[in-house]
Amino acid sequence: MDELLQEFISETQETLEALAGEVVAWEADPSDRDRLDAISRFFHTVKGSCGFLNLPRFERLSHAAEDVLSEIRAGNRRPDPATVSAVLGIMDRIGELTEAVAIGAALPSENDDFLISALSAQGSEAEPAAVQAAPVGVGRPAAAQSVPRTIRLPLSLIDQLMNGVSDMVLARNELSRKLRERSADPELDNVFERLSTCVADMRDVISKTRMQRVDRLFAAIPRMVRDLGRELGKRIDLSLEGGDVEMDREMVEMVVDPLTHIVRNSIDHGIETPEKRRAAGKPETGRLRLEARQSGNQIVIAIADDGAGIDTARLVDKAIADGRLTPDAAARMSEQDRLDLIFHAGLSTAAKVTAISGRGVGMDVVRANVERIGGVIALDNQPGQGLCITLRVPLTLTIIPGLIVRAGGQHFAIPRAAVVEILHDNNETLHVSEVGGAKIATIRAVRHSMVDLEDVLGMAKPVQQGPRAIMVVRSATGVPFAMGVSAVDNHEELVIRPASPLVMATGVYAGMTLPDNGKPMLLLDAAGLANAARLPNIIDDRAARQQEEQADAQTGVEMVAALRFEELSGERRLLKLSLIERVEDIDANLFGRSGGRAFVRLDGRLVPVANGLSQFDRDKVSALRLRDDRREACYPVAAVLDIVQMPAVPDMVAMHGMLSGVAVIEGEHLEVINPFALFAALPEEAMVERVRGRCLLADSNDGWTREILAPLLRQAGHEVLLGLPGDALVDPDDVVLCTEADAAQAAEIMGCRVVHLRASPRPTGPQDGSIYRYDQDALMAAIAGRRG
Repeated sequence: MDELLQEFISETQETLEALAGEVVAWEADPSDRDRLDAISRFFHTVKGSCGFLNLPRFERLSHAAEDVLSEIRAGNRRPDPATVSAVLGIMDRIGELTEAVAIGAALPSENDDFLISALSAQGSEAEPAAVQAAPVGVGRPAAAQSVPRTIRLPLSLIDQLMNGVSDMVLARNELSRKLRERSADPELDNVFERLSTCVADMRDVISKTRMQRVDRLFAAIPRMVRDLGRELGKRIDLSLEGGDVEMDREMVEMVVDPLTHIVRNSIDHGIETPEKRRAAGKPETGRLRLEARQSGNQIVIAIADDGAGIDTARLVDKAIADGRLTPDAAARMSEQDRLDLIFHAGLSTAAKVTAISGRGVGMDVVRANVERIGGVIALDNQPGQGLCITLRVPLTLTIIPGLIVRAGGQHFAIPRAAVVEILHDNNETLHVSEVGGAKIATIRAVRHSMVDLEDVLGMAKPVQQGPRAIMVVRSATGVPFAMGVSAVDNHEELVIRPASPLVMATGVYAGMTLPDNGKPMLLLDAAGLANAARLPNIIDDRAARQQEEQADAQTGVEMVAALRFEELSGERRLLKLSLIERVEDIDANLFGRSGGRAFVRLDGRLVPVANGLSQFDRDKVSALRLRDDRREACYPVAAVLDIVQMPAVPDMVAMHGMLSGVAVIEGEHLEVINPFALFAALPEEAMVERVRGRCLLADSNDGWTREILAPLLRQAGHEVLLGLPGDALVDPDDVVLCTEADAAQAAEIMGCRVVHLRASPRPTGPQDGSIYRYDQDALMAAIAGRRG
């Protein structure tokens, strides 16, 4: 009897999942006799089975539902919304009873009479308009075929089979490694190949026992759409496609909750009420489409609606109001960055908190759950026209084909499906360059963000003789990136096991595996690597970029004029045009170097060279003459290209040396020179302020005064006069510098300040106000103080 009861419970639960959508579809099309018959057969089967199983509550509920459906089949009653809601209520109660029987729990029976009375009552005639409240259309199933022979097995047994075949795969891999270490034996190799084929076939067959059709994901959607549509007063046309696609049972269970939340959001936030849709020129009935398809070893699930889409401006305003974002940071955000705010915990644009939404809890959990199983989520937002959310999840998490890579002296695994292409860094079609401190890999004229695996994982990059391998890897956003590793050593089928929580918390690993070398290794997560490296999405699309620039201009993004030029080392960069005084050709022999500083002789003065270059392989050098409010610098370049408009804030802010970031101009990524860092790096002697006034040197015949003191004062910007003129020629701003021997002569000069210099490092006493003649700082301070 227990076995019969368990079989009854399993069959009832499975049939209920499938029938929820059938009842809603039958409500939309009451003339569909096949669906009506299928619903009636369910209640008839339940009524017949529970008689000998001694389940009187099941029998009473199913009998009442079957009577009403018989009247509808006979044409004596029409399926109004009240009747359909009552039938759904009976189905829900049967489902609750089934679950209670399965776990041995008690369920109160007070509501049974209420449900039966609601089912028996004829629907109110005042409710015909409600029939249109939430029409739901689903694809009609294909013509019925012969029922396949089936047998029920407990899920624990299937899991044991899967674990067993996983161990067989590991043993086969280890045996393969042992055979490769031995001398070649054709007969033994043939036997191993046959064994390997059998293991692979067994693995595929047992894997299929875990597969379930995706329509199990879709089973509860029509009922949910109907109920939410009626509650919110919205009309929704639902279409489901791809229910025959199969995926792993565990994956189905893990995707149910994210999918349910996304559908609820689409109904509540996305699709507008009929009045708003009518005012916007849309049909009063909104469209919601769910589509599933298989792409390689991934299942792609798309949820699209034709509602209002996501208002990113409201998201930004809400984030600023909550203190999550500053106005300056918001102004620099791209549209995609604004859209990603929807995944921040606690952030919601709902006007009020309801039972459906408004708490800001949901989309962050959805993304976390999807990424936890190795999937990715992408948003395609069309404000005012709708939103499409795409989930990409693995087909299975058990055995996958993978590549073994070497980096930092260790081995790692990566799913083969995540790798688009593998090249060596000496390949002629590959060019690696640095822009703004970041690497860019150009492969056959297509640019990709690039990172070395050792840098992401914080490992030392070993020195190797041969070329490194460059892998083009699919990222979370669908835009591939390049990843450098020491080598790609092998490819094999990997049995995936969960890694420890501490390892998984890093976000760059998807689990662990045991390859044929017998040493455990970590499985890399391509999406996690891209997030950890903070790789930008670089798309080589000139037309799209020009459209973005035009959109930026329309939205008020500040643009400034800039000079595009080419460095002598080959890089193409930008510099604000307002800093450039002029561009001229300078003789190469005018450049020089002293004390580690480069300079150029211009107009009888030595001007510092900003980029430190002093030797050139040409006679004439093009140079930019730069100036701030009081300082001047020279910047040699290879060529001046043109004048363009660039954003005042670079598209990618990356402070690095003399650079402030990267701006994309007409599809070209150009580094932007940071003027603050450029002028801050100028040598100190270039910053000396040119002062007015004269320094009068009393002893003009002294060698030290003439050969050492006078040149120092001239370099400091002072005008030097050897000897003392008459009183009529002295200016009040003049400063007299004299030694002890000339103090009496200097005292005769009236109306100016006198600085006394001594030859001894120590003063003669407390009253000695003279300055040691080799104390440069004290000398300059005294001159400034006397003049002040």
